[in-house]
Amino acid sequence: MKKLLRHYNILWAILGLFLAPVCHAQTTPMPIAQVDSCMVQEAKPILILLATDWCKYCQMQKSHLLKNKDFQTKVDLFYYVEFDAESKGKVRFHGQDYVFKATNTSSGVHELALALNGPGQLSFPTWILLDKEYQVLFRYQGVLSSRQLEKLLEAIEEVKE
Repeated sequence: MKKLLRHYNILWAILGLFLAPVCHAQTTPMPIAQVDSCMVQEAKPILILLATDWCKYCQMQKSHLLKNKDFQTKVDLFYYVEFDAESKGKVRFHGQDYVFKATNTSSGVHELALALNGPGQLSFPTWILLDKEYQVLFRYQGVLSSRQLEKLLEAIEEVKE
């Protein structure tokens, strides 16, 4: 009997490993280089988070998104992109090529981050919402609270319709 119970416990443990990813929805950001081709297939609003690897507030915001149920349920309404403002690769976005611009030997910023940021000081995190024609509808520098994120998602629902 004990042997049978042990086999059931092992079976449940194995099933738990396979079912765990299904139980918790994960928001996987789309690479920015794929946005243009996806927009051709289905035009949707584009929500972009400009961030860097070293920005603690950016990491906190990303973690908040993974836990936010409202964001998880509405993520299919738009294309969600996290763009590293210090990425070194060439990026084609909305039919234009953007590259990394070094400011000195060890740092710099990507041209696309500057273009998305608009006029003014670049800071992180920065949120940008683009409509189906790539026009800026919303730009916010800083961490979005749960309430602010909820309002943004409501606005995206309205834009989507």
